[in-house]
Amino acid sequence: MIKQLLQQVDSLTATVNAQTQLIAQLNQTIQELKEQINKNSKNSSKPPSSDGFKKPAPKSLRKPSGKKAGGQEGHPGTHLAVITELDETIKHMPSACEGCPHYEMCKGTACAAEKRHVIDAVVTVNIIEHQSLEIPVCMLHGNTRKGEFPANVTAAVQYGENLQALTVALNTVGAVSINRIHEILSGVFNIPIATGTISNMVKRCTGCVAGPVGMIKQKMIDSGLGHFDETGTRVDKKLWWVHNASNCEYTYLDISTKRGFAGMGQCGVLTGFQGIAVHDCWAPYWNYPDIQHAVC
Repeated sequence: MIKQLLQQVDSLTATVNAQTQLIAQLNQTIQELKEQINKNSKNSSKPPSSDGFKKPAPKSLRKPSGKKAGGQEGHPGTHLAVITELDETIKHMPSACEGCPHYEMCKGTACAAEKRHVIDAVVTVNIIEHQSLEIPVCMLHGNTRKGEFPANVTAAVQYGENLQALTVALNTVGAVSINRIHEILSGVFNIPIATGTISNMVKRCTGCVAGPVGMIKQKMIDSGLGHFDETGTRVDKKLWWVHNASNCEYTYLDISTKRGFAGMGQCGVLTGFQGIAVHDCWAPYWNYPDIQHAVC
């Protein structure tokens, strides 16, 4: 009986020792994996492209100055200039005069004691009806003639060019999502413009600027000096790359799923460039041996 118990103790001891070693190995593996997960471009040699969707919050390098926020004593300052061309004038009588039987008489003799100007935006919708006029009988030729609609008026009901320009500007310049644009236009103008229509407006604008964008690209190809870089962006929740080619006059941006040499080739500027290329010394840039290189 005692011998069996001793054997059982030895067996359990061996099991505990083996499990202790396994736990130690697992803890070491967990620690190594944690270190790998916590590494990013800020605390290791990993490139920014490896940061993924969860980028560390930016930290300001400024130190507290101890001064109050706002304009500092002695600074030149700016202010709104007095406006002489007015759209509307609202006159305010003393509130104590309300209900007085002589109110209207006093109002006619009152003069402006002080003026204040308010600059505001008028949010309104302008609905224009275009009518094609028909002449039953032309007095010169004797036939029936009908007026032509402008080239930009093509449907029975459509959105105007100003509204389309605002929609595209919100998306492309203001970086407002299509869903948010729908909410803004519906709330501000009471125009329930569909998200698909907003998307089509942006696509049509893309076609309209294709010519100027192509001109900018060719100007960069022909320039003697260009600065080149690439940065990550999100497209359909995936990592894409914006390739930049710029100088003091032009900036050309193109987008690709590739960051390196393949993406640079899709951008198309470096493939025909013969000037001085300024870049950050990243290896793929040196695959263009026929151009001069300058590192920054």
